[in-house]
Parts: sequence; structure tokens; C-alpha cells
Amino acid sequence: MGTRYHYKLIEELGRGSAGVIYLALDVPKQSLVALKVLSQEAVDRHPNAVARFAREVRILSRLRHPNLVAIDRCGRSGGRPYFAMELIEGKSLASVLQDGPVAMRTVLKWTEKLARALDYVHRRGIVHRDLKPSNVLLDKEGEVRLADFGLARDEEDLRLTASGVAVGTLRYASPEQAGGDSHKVDGRADIYSLGLLAATAITGIVPKVPESMEDLKARFEREHERALIRLLVPEAVIEVLRRATRYDPKKRYKSARDLAGEVRELLDEMGSHEKLAAVGSAKAAAG
Repeated sequence: MGTRYHYKLIEELGRGSAGVIYLALDVPKQSLVALKVLSQEAVDRHPNAVARFAREVRILSRLRHPNLVAIDRCGRSGGRPYFAMELIEGKSLASVLQDGPVAMRTVLKWTEKLARALDYVHRRGIVHRDLKPSNVLLDKEGEVRLADFGLARDEEDLRLTASGVAVGTLRYASPEQAGGDSHKVDGRADIYSLGLLAATAITGIVPKVPESMEDLKARFEREHERALIRLLVPEAVIEVLRRATRYDPKKRYKSARDLAGEVRELLDEMGSHEKLAAVGSAKAAAG
């Protein structure tokens, strides 16, 4: 791809509405990459497919963060655009959740890192708009990465999402997205999705697909809160997730940085309590 011999396709890794992702060999570098190619099917289905793909390339080209998947190169082959990304060897959160819920402490660590990545993205005028388990990747070291900016919006181009059109995956989409205001959402929509994602990872309960806007009211309380209480999740953690997933965006965290800060405080408090408990146990054993 690109030049005739720049990439050698090895196998298909997956496909979605925007195109096909291949495992490929970067021939000059002799390294493996993930290569996303806009498919002809996507072009046939969506009149804005090429423009959307170009927007994803433009957005990814601006981003460099340890918890985001990085783009390496872009170009065209046979008239179709493509871009190469770093290959993340590991699993998606969707795959992990097939084996059941994840420990609360681990989920909180992931949530803090994803929130900081979102803050980085939001400060550059970009909203992801499609946080879901399949778009969260975990590498072999357990580091978390946010992927797939195919539905992201930036300030340079607001024309590709029409008013009244729901964008994103409805199970995790914010009420403003589900209601058709995707063209004007801000970072608080991503905060909502991240909060719901964290609750899902801790409880193992996949959110229901809403059939009406009424289904989105008190959604967290109805679908996850009781399960979190049964799992003995501290009320302070539940309150953070409750606030992140408020129906009214004005009642959520103002920024992903604020969410990350509160999660970090929770983790620090848990660490302090564990140290005190360990000291107490050691003294009791010595006595």
C-alpha cells in the first residue's frame, strides 16, 4: 500500500462501518502495523465516507498520547485512502469482559488514564463520541489505549453529522447523542460514556439499548447502582460514576480532567487505607 511495496497485507483483523483493518508488514521498517483501509462497501453505503475517513486521519495525525493509539502514515492505494497505526498486541476490553467483571481497583486505574487521554483530546477541540468496550484496548503490559476515532468530531468540520442524527453506539451513548444532538455535543458526552463503561466493567452488566429518551433517565441508578452496592463498592466510587452519567450534561463533571482527579483521589485513599491495615496487621502479629 502507499508505494507499491510499502506494506504487505498479512491477514484481516476486523472490519466495521468505515473500512477494514489488516495486520500488515511495513516493508521498509520491517515492523508490523495495523492498516485501516476505506472499503468500497463503506463508500457505497455512505456518501460522506471518504470525507469521514479523511477527518479521522486528520484527527489522529494531531494526537500523541500514551493512552491513545498513534497513527504512523497515511496515503492512497488504488484510489482508496488508508492509514497505518501502531499495532497493539493484546485484547480489547470487550474481549476481557467476556470472561466476567474486572476488579474495581483495576477499572478505576483504567478510568483515570482514559479520562486523562480524553482531557488531552478535548483540549484540542475533539470529541470521540464512540467510547465502548471494543474501542478500549489493553496491551500485553496491561496499559490501556483508546482507539477508533471514526466517529470523532473536531472543530474544523461540523458538516458531516446532520442535526437529528444519533451517532455512536446507543448502549453507551449519552442522552444528547441518542437524542440526535451529536453534531453539537462536547466532552461531557465522552465523560458519560466513560462512566457507563466503568460501571459495566465493574459489574459485568451490559447497558440496555434505550428505546426512548425516557429509558435514559436514571439509567445508572436503574441498571448498575444496586449491583455496585451488592459488590460492596464504596459509596464514594458509586457517586463518581453516578455524577459522570447524569442525564443532564450540566450536572456531570465539567471536564475529563476533573473526573480523572477525583478517581486519582479515590485510588490514593484506597492505597492509604491498605497501608494502615497492613501496619495494623503487622503490629497485631508482632504482639
